[in-house]
Amino acid sequence: MNKDNVRSRLIELAAAELDGAKAAYAEHLQASKPVEDQATVVDDQAQAWSQAELAEDLEKMLRAAEAKVATLDALDFGPKKFVEPGAIVTASGRHFVIGVSMDHFTCEGIDLIGLSPLAPFYQAIEGLEKSDTSEFGGHTVKIEEII
Repeated sequence: MNKDNVRSRLIELAAAELDGAKAAYAEHLQASKPVEDQATVVDDQAQAWSQAELAEDLEKMLRAAEAKVATLDALDFGPKKFVEPGAIVTASGRHFVIGVSMDHFTCEGIDLIGLSPLAPFYQAIEGLEKSDTSEFGGHTVKIEEII
């Protein structure tokens, strides 16, 4: 598995997530602008609060996507011997890219999952080497490969 291809795929997915978040935020801002000639009604204040809460949620989504892109840009994808950020780890038959949380994705025909260093599973395998084992969720997890 080529780590450069995996890194490129992650960056592509994170950039698409960021573009989607930007579009959703811009669409919300455009749709929530009041029409100048529109008369105000009693429900306007309640609707304004609701719109503000939605805008806040969309902004959080946007900031999270921006942080993911920045993290990927700064991540060292060089060769690894231990489970650490920047490693691609095969554990119990599943492939994990350590560094950012990412839904399942495919690269070079291999299914991978982005795993954040804050994830409980990562914390259970952090620092392990190839062939080491750890317990997680009542199961023994074996590190089969680290790239």
